[in-house]
Amino acid sequence: MWCVVHVQDGGEGHIEDLVAGLLPDTIHVRCFHLIRGRKKKFEGQWQTVYENLFPGYVFIDTDEPDRVYQELKKAPKPKLLFSNEEYVSALEKRESDLMERLADRNGRIGISKVKIDGDGRIDYVSGPLVGMGKMVRRVNLHKRIAEIEAEIMGRKRILYLGIEIVADSRKKTKAG
Repeated sequence: MWCVVHVQDGGEGHIEDLVAGLLPDTIHVRCFHLIRGRKKKFEGQWQTVYENLFPGYVFIDTDEPDRVYQELKKAPKPKLLFSNEEYVSALEKRESDLMERLADRNGRIGISKVKIDGDGRIDYVSGPLVGMGKMVRRVNLHKRIAEIEAEIMGRKRILYLGIEIVADSRKKTKAG
């Protein structure tokens, strides 16, 4: 089961270390934040960049969310948690299953390789979007992102995941 802790934006790595130190090894499997890879063009060249998928959130994979909550309540409040009201909330099974499907063990979401056929249809060749085509709302080939709509942490969110075009067989036409 995945639990989520809301922290101050930009401090996810520090909080991961702090949370890992606060929790006994017997109740916490791993602590991480989700990072997506995507392609961006800099000076005419496509580069891979990594960005936080959910800035301000740290995830804990555990079988004992109640014990995690109790241990984190003992932690010093300043700079640990963003909200005084809610320390830890558990993701629903379908939410954590989706995240497990998208991310690796370290919380990284890779770039999906796509092929575009002659009719403009997109086939996901490799990466986290393979077999998830029905969840994709929109693909922006110019920005190299696919938009997925999913309910995460109690509300609908659009997840922007990276794609890389490995083959494009669409017909090219001359302008003018």
